Amino acid sequence: MILAQPIITLLLGALVVLYFARLRSRASDMLVVMLCFGVAILLVFRPDVATNLAHVFGIGRGVDLILYLTIPGLAMMILVLFARTRDMNAKLTTVVRELAISEALSRKSGMGHPEQLKVKSY
Repeated sequence: MILAQPIITLLLGALVVLYFARLRSRASDMLVVMLCFGVAILLVFRPDVATNLAHVFGIGRGVDLILYLTIPGLAMMILVLFARTRDMNAKLTTVVRELAISEALSRKSGMGHPEQLKVKSY
């Protein structure tokens, strides 16, 4: 066993624990994380699996196969994060717009300061 194997395993385990403790969202996301974690652990302890799989697809080295799979995976992750950010911005715009309208109506009707008004929580 190489010294890097247990270190990488602990690092991957810490990332999975962080994901489940703080970042998880749906069951399908958790399944994907567990699958990726399992494959990563397999490839850490059995690097020859990546090489053999690469040869099946006509790629010379296992590390090249991993790189070819990582680039589209990262691109997909960027697109998912972009979509979530865009959705969050749209929701924030709606909340700010409702707050501004509420404040304007309260000032017009003389109901007091906007700080005293209750605002819907989202």
